[in-house]
Amino acid sequence: MLGLAGRAGARILFASTSEVYGNSETHPQSERYNGNINLIGIRSCFDEGKIFAESLCYDYMKVYNVEIRIARIFNTFSPRIVLND
Repeated sequence: MLGLAGRAGARILFASTSEVYGNSETHPQSERYNGNINLIGIRSCFDEGKIFAESLCYDYMKVYNVEIRIARIFNTFSPRIVLND
């Protein structure tokens, strides 16, 4: 998708999640918060996958001048969401 956007002169919107922050030690997180990721935890593959995907987008933007936007989505609805979250 990044390559296609570059060839077409298009902009990319990457939908990420708050998982890039891991188990936060601060609330709310600022955009400068680097996170608290457990590299061997049960969700580490998902957490690290999101971090890798964001890094790939940023690097592609720097190298190929493709316009990238990243939306970090927090607490979307799901059947198991904590009601007071």
